[in-house]
Amino acid sequence: MKTQELTGVKRLIAQVSLISVVLVASSLNSAQAGWRLECAGRAPAWSVEVYPKALKARVAGKNAMLPILSKRQAHGNRNKVAIKTQIRSRNQTDRLDLTLTFTKNCRSSVNGKLMTFHAKGNFNQTSLTGCCRAVRG
Repeated sequence: MKTQELTGVKRLIAQVSLISVVLVASSLNSAQAGWRLECAGRAPAWSVEVYPKALKARVAGKNAMLPILSKRQAHGNRNKVAIKTQIRSRNQTDRLDLTLTFTKNCRSSVNGKLMTFHAKGNFNQTSLTGCCRAVRG
């Protein structure tokens, strides 16, 4: 009896995981027509694409698609762009917390270009620092 219950639970978990992957993928496809943020850094090599409802992360060779669980933004008096954004995301195996700060002067360690946002965060206990830029499409 216990073996049958465990098998049923495993099937349910697999179905829920599949549904969450489909939902994240569909939110990425619908968001690709608008703006997104591309973030990257070194030590370790990492990149994150920030969409309205999900994050697509690659950290030290590991890929993850994570739904955004919470997003908190602070705006200045006349700023159309958030001056600070905190994002928390998680899936079955990975967790990514990311803080983006609007600076206009973050020098990318990846390509040396000046970017608009400074990024700092953690991916599964790995510290991340780098820069982000807004991209259309």
